[in-house]
Amino acid sequence: MAGGLERQAGVARVWSAALAELAARAQSEDTLLAELEGMVELCDRSPELERLLASPAVDDEAKRRLVEKAFRGRASDLLVDALQVLRRKGRLGLLRAVARAFHEEWLRRHRRVEVHVTSAVPLTAALRAEVGRAAARRSGREPILVEKVDPKLLGGLVVAIGDEKFDGSVARELHRLERSLLARASSELHEGKSYFVENP
Repeated sequence: MAGGLERQAGVARVWSAALAELAARAQSEDTLLAELEGMVELCDRSPELERLLASPAVDDEAKRRLVEKAFRGRASDLLVDALQVLRRKGRLGLLRAVARAFHEEWLRRHRRVEVHVTSAVPLTAALRAEVGRAAARRSGREPILVEKVDPKLLGGLVVAIGDEKFDGSVARELHRLERSLLARASSELHEGKSYFVENP
């Protein structure tokens, strides 16, 4: 099973690299990224559509017409043409994997990195900027912060840069951030504010 997933991811990376080249020539990388993310959201909202596109039991001509009717004129020709090529090759089932691989390729080409930050309380603008600077120093790339609040951390901070995950207790350069976050949480608790979610 794992081997099959790895092969699918490898195939998706090949497709995404080809798409990235085409998008770069057309100066539409950002547009295609947004459209692929939109396709994933559409599949989330309409799982039946995703099943139809991926099913080998559905007639290929029916899939061709569906793609044209649903997306031509509503999305870029590059995206629709890419969907039709995926269809002809029997690869529409890899749509999510291709979208994910294209996102990673876009980050690489633009020297950016997603930094997932989980904190006990929402980050202030100052802390957000400091996390960004620390992540930039550590990764050597421009960070894109993806924030999540988890009150169970009790004032802690967990940061994941790519596949690397670390927290304030092991990342020396983030110790100051954690102390600031703890001080803010303590101050707000004394003021009567609570970030803990109670069960109804």
